[in-house]
Amino acid sequence: MPRRRRSNSTTPLPQTVHRRLAALEAELTDNSRRVTQLENTLRAVMRETENVSVGGPCVCGECLLLVQRRRLYCPKCNYQQTM
Repeated sequence: MPRRRRSNSTTPLPQTVHRRLAALEAELTDNSRRVTQLENTLRAVMRETENVSVGGPCVCGECLLLVQRRRLYCPKCNYQQTM
């Protein structure tokens, strides 16, 4: 039975893998920048809107809960709960 060669960490990865990793890194950097922009925008909207704040994540996992007048509300799935 032939023995399998162990992967050597010094062996260079194929160019396609390097290109894919570079593309994923660029996408991750872009997404991180967009998340930061959205967070900053949301903070500004919350400052301008009285009596509204942002709570923890909704059970749907798609959105953070909005808190207004002792009520939790998810703008994505319409979950509501009175505090």
